[in-house]
Amino acid sequence: MTLTGLPLLALTVAATVAAGAATVWSWPRGGRLRPVSRTAGVLLVEVLVVLTAGLAVNRHEQFYPSWQALRGDTGTVAVADHLRAGSLDARMHSSRFPWRPPELTAWHLTGPPTVALPRDYRARPDVTFPVVLVLTAPGEHARHTPEAVTVTLTPTATTTAAALRSLPTALGHDLRVAAAGWDVVGAGPLPAAFVAAEPPGFAVLNQPTGDLPPALAAPLRLPSNGRPT
Repeated sequence: MTLTGLPLLALTVAATVAAGAATVWSWPRGGRLRPVSRTAGVLLVEVLVVLTAGLAVNRHEQFYPSWQALRGDTGTVAVADHLRAGSLDARMHSSRFPWRPPELTAWHLTGPPTVALPRDYRARPDVTFPVVLVLTAPGEHARHTPEAVTVTLTPTATTTAAALRSLPTALGHDLRVAAAGWDVVGAGPLPAAFVAAEPPGFAVLNQPTGDLPPALAAPLRLPSNGRPT
C-alpha cells in the first residue's frame, strides 16, 4: 500500500468514520469508565482526522512520494532536470514578434498577441523567464518589461477568462516561461477574472515589476525510481 495511493487514504477515511460512529454510540454508555472512554474516543477521532488530512495533502503536493522518503531513506541525490526548449526558440529572428499559436482563434482577440522577449533570452537557453501578460484597450500601447517575456493582447467583447485559460499552456509550449508568478496587467473585469480563474499563486493582478520572480535555471529533482544516480 503506497503512501500516496488511494487505498491508504480510503482506509484512513473509513477508520475515521468508524471511530466517530463508535464514539457517538458509546457516549451515553460505559458506566464508571464513561469519562475515560469518551476522552479516548475523541482523541482517536482527532488523530485520525489529522492523519487523513495529512495523507490527502501529501497525495496532492507529493511532499513524501514513498515510505522511504518519509523515513528520509531515499537513496538518491538531487540532479538538475533538463529544461525543455520552447518550440519557437530555434525559429525566432526578432525579440519582438506577433504570436500565432493554434489556440489564437478561440481567444477572440482583435489580432495576434505581441510577444517581446528579454534581451538575454537567447543567451540563456538554460533558464525560464517570468511573464507579464498585458491586456490593452484598442489603440493603447503597452510598454515592454525588459526582464520578462511580455505578452500584449487586445481583447474584444467576446473574449472571456475561460477562453484565455489555454493561453498559459500555449505560451509554455512555445517559449521558456515560468509556470507561476505571472503578472497580469490591465483594467476592467477581464484581467481580474483571468487571475481568479487560475490556480492560487499562478498570477497576480497589476503587481509591481520588482516583485516579478527572477529567471530560473532548471529545478533540482529526485529520480522517481528511488535509485542513486
